[in-house]
Amino acid sequence: MEFTRLDKAEPDDKGAVTVHAEAAADVVHGLLAEFYETVARAKGLAPDAPWDAVEEAGQAGMGAEAFRELRRDFVVNRMAGDALAALGLTPALTPNIHVLDYPADGEGFAVELSVVEQPRLTLSSYEPVEVVMDEVAVTDRLIAARVAEVLDHYAAYEEADPHPVRAGDIVAIDVDTQQDDKMVPHLSGKRMILEMDGESMPAPFLEAVVGMEVGETKTVEYAVPRPRAITPDDVDRYVSTVTVLAQQRKVEVELTDAWVHAHYPTIDTVAEFFAETRKDVEYDAKLFNRDTLAHLANVEVEKRLVGDIPDEFYQASYRSLMNKFEADLSQQGKTLDDYYEEEQTNEQELSVKMLIQSGENLRQGFALEALFDGRGMTLADEDVESAAARFFGGSPTVDELRRTGRARLAESMAKRAAALSWLVDTAVVRGE
Repeated sequence: MEFTRLDKAEPDDKGAVTVHAEAAADVVHGLLAEFYETVARAKGLAPDAPWDAVEEAGQAGMGAEAFRELRRDFVVNRMAGDALAALGLTPALTPNIHVLDYPADGEGFAVELSVVEQPRLTLSSYEPVEVVMDEVAVTDRLIAARVAEVLDHYAAYEEADPHPVRAGDIVAIDVDTQQDDKMVPHLSGKRMILEMDGESMPAPFLEAVVGMEVGETKTVEYAVPRPRAITPDDVDRYVSTVTVLAQQRKVEVELTDAWVHAHYPTIDTVAEFFAETRKDVEYDAKLFNRDTLAHLANVEVEKRLVGDIPDEFYQASYRSLMNKFEADLSQQGKTLDDYYEEEQTNEQELSVKMLIQSGENLRQGFALEALFDGRGMTLADEDVESAAARFFGGSPTVDELRRTGRARLAESMAKRAAALSWLVDTAVVRGE
């Protein structure tokens, strides 16, 4: 891409470089033509369809203002990507882009970027790492435990003769638990099955239920020490109203060929059921061992990182992790307050946890890229496209990634994946 103006300022005290890029009217026309062709294909129109027709089809799905912003973002991303490439700048954080106008056909266009470059980092060694871990071994005991879990899932409960609740009983209860006049979901429920020697409810609550008769209702006030409590009064206080509905008897599943075939039609015998369970456990163990090895290898290569990482990267990593965490909660229909309540934690503890995790993620990611570059590894287009599909979704091609300004991030993700795979494949593993 040709620019009528392209220059950069010296880095400021935070390492940010300001870039100014201007393109002439003919370049802007070419970018807009590329945009309209892309939209036309997406809307099932001919690539050379009139721009008015493409606009009408595009605006039908998102509105005129959103379409206008999409067109602007397309031009800005293309200009920004080409400007950075021409200046030899490799941003490690999403550039801050400043534009005052919308691109118009027949007119030039200018963008201003604030870019923080990738820090110059190396490793003290590029050789395979050594880790200490005991791999999970698949034993008959592990298989039996998995089978027991499956059977427990199918277990039923039936009413037993009423008597005062005692330790070891199983009872059906209605319970409403409040904390500061708010219902606590994970400590409340209708016709909950409560095992008196279990851990589904706090110990003080279980102690209060002991001795209750079927049909009796009681209100219980109790306190539970918070995780990592350092003083006796560092507790959560609850008020639970509980009604014992019935005594229960657990009806265990009898594992027979008939039961197996009834619940797993593709399996005929108990022996086959155990064999299939072994396959599942072996697969899970293989994934667990590889994931554990990847984590430990990542930690080891991070220790070799040489160079300074500006604070802006830690702040961006923290914000990104928190945004993802809140988005994941939102998909579950939960808020941060719900999380604090369920996990018996608070904003300060979560913030510290996220700061630590985001810092580890940042350093380990940079270490993997340094390993990739230091060992002279290379990427094929397929590697970049695969990484982009995992990160962005869909099936973007390398050309599409370059046009939309996402190629650098996709290449970074692909580098890290390739380096981590090499680390895991070459790691020297010693048992504890």
